[in-house]
Amino acid sequence: MAHSVLTAINVPDLSPVDDAFTQLQTRHVLRWVGLSGQPANALERRIWGVRLSRYRAAAQAALRAGPRSFVISHLPLMTAAVAHLLRLRGDVPHLGFAFNFTRLPTGRRLQYLRGALRRVDKMVVFSRYEQGLYAEHFGIERERFQPVIWTQEPPPVQAETGLGDVRPYLCAIGDEGRDFALLMQVARRLGPTTKMVVVARSQSLTGMEVPENVTVLTNISLARTWAIANGSCGVLVPLLSRETCCGHITLVGAKLLGLPLATTRTHAAHEYVEGRAAVLLCEPGDVAEFTLHAQRMIDDAQIMRSLAKSQVARETAIHDRKHWASCLDAFIECQVVGSVE
Repeated sequence: MAHSVLTAINVPDLSPVDDAFTQLQTRHVLRWVGLSGQPANALERRIWGVRLSRYRAAAQAALRAGPRSFVISHLPLMTAAVAHLLRLRGDVPHLGFAFNFTRLPTGRRLQYLRGALRRVDKMVVFSRYEQGLYAEHFGIERERFQPVIWTQEPPPVQAETGLGDVRPYLCAIGDEGRDFALLMQVARRLGPTTKMVVVARSQSLTGMEVPENVTVLTNISLARTWAIANGSCGVLVPLLSRETCCGHITLVGAKLLGLPLATTRTHAAHEYVEGRAAVLLCEPGDVAEFTLHAQRMIDDAQIMRSLAKSQVARETAIHDRKHWASCLDAFIECQVVGSVE
């Protein structure tokens, strides 16, 4: 069946205009309009209290919305900003993508979001757990939240790690929802001869005593980050609690590169790690078990890497971008096509 051209206005909060989302291979013919909530000038970069660039991008989306168009906003605060302004343009279909919180909002922010999000047609979350969590927290019917697996291409890997002769070592990547206190205890238990490389923002370890066998790197490129992961015996993703809804990008990136993982059992990562041969799991806060997993990654490095490599084809299919394209097609069929005919 032939489809006439629709205009898809894409508004990421933190990504550039040429966001990879606009490359999705949908069944429908789309004319993409790319916007971005990234600061675009000196004024937007200078103001700290309010993300002026977010509201500028939301206003641009509302102004460009019209007949045969719909809006895709990314991340909750951009989705709320767009929803507020779209109400002035009438019935414009709106998909809130990547609806995720490190910490659930409370107080005035919660009230603001509850009001704004009621006007969003569909919100995409990356786990079944988050579907129920956000429906209850924001007082919005569960069916408005659509769980879809996180998808991506394998991360870029540069040739050199820049670490010199540091071998063997374990690595930890990322900040959000991470249990760095546990990670430092694990490093101490492993002892001075077992090296660990942590790639994170410097403020994530503020006030912590970092053991001598831990190297902390900040503000390095994505390609170098994943070169370090690729050269390690495994990737450590310690999360704070069962309720933590973070770590998906690191977990998926490691799986697509065939790297062993040790991580915490959480409700939001269940679909990503349970039953995987090269993923070692422990309960939140269990330093002893996490240390055993880390030591196994060192001792059985070749076996663990072989297991992880054997799963790459399966994980690639699970996290293929076509799943997001199918999600977008379903939204278009349900919310967009009928509204423009």
